[in-house]
Amino acid sequence: MHFSGMPVMRAEDFRRIKEFVAEQFGLVLDEGRESFLAQKLVPRLTELRLTSFADYYAYLKYSPHSDEEQQQFISLLTNNETYFFREDAQLDVLAREILPALKEKKLKEGKRTLRIVSAGCSSGEEVYTLAMILLESGHFLWDWDIAITGVDIDARIIARADLGIYSGRAFQTTPPHFIERYFNKAAEGLQVKDSLRKITSFARGNLLQLGNMLPAESADIIFCRNVLIYFSEETTRQMVASFAKILKPEGLLFLGHSESLARISTQYVPTRFPGAIIYRKRD
Repeated sequence: MHFSGMPVMRAEDFRRIKEFVAEQFGLVLDEGRESFLAQKLVPRLTELRLTSFADYYAYLKYSPHSDEEQQQFISLLTNNETYFFREDAQLDVLAREILPALKEKKLKEGKRTLRIVSAGCSSGEEVYTLAMILLESGHFLWDWDIAITGVDIDARIIARADLGIYSGRAFQTTPPHFIERYFNKAAEGLQVKDSLRKITSFARGNLLQLGNMLPAESADIIFCRNVLIYFSEETTRQMVASFAKILKPEGLLFLGHSESLARISTQYVPTRFPGAIIYRKRD
């Protein structure tokens, strides 16, 4: 323990945790990030009543509750700040170009179904954003079968997403008329209306296993934004291969603006739009 009562992360503690999560999950912890990791983990030590990071490593690896704690660990490292209508350039492309073209293609095929997956959905803001965009577009009316599924490994954050109550910074870029139309006042903030709930759902799952969770070639679009940056190249390769299993031929994959599949996968073709690059699964 440090004299202030704050546990100190020794180089050996960092090395052990770094090697374990790289082997177990493909998560990459850069060298020199001991203080970052310590700050993230102190609340876990407090909750678990552990006094050192060596104890935490042992708990993470060997405890009967290690599976649950590993979920917590991944969530701490990968769940960055999220809010409605994040990275709006991609969302504009979705609304203005992707959805109209997709509707036209489906009607020619005699189909009225649309399936979207938010992989690494965190607390649900992206899922509900996509639902609002679909409803606002006017392209997909009552006679369409629409389903937007959010998947995350953290059971607690999935429960929050399913509850659908938000406040404060979650609405920092949300147009006021969307708030009026799609949210009701609740004691803790604003809660999504049934119009959004009807076309959304959430499930706990490992993104590496997404291909086994959902039917093959069932998804028209997958959003996985600002998730791959936390994982090793090999894990990223496995993850996007899992996505390819559930994407329909020529289905679309949206990544974060700083993420790329260059040198990662040949299963997708990058397609350039104004302000965005979107990956299309090869037919």
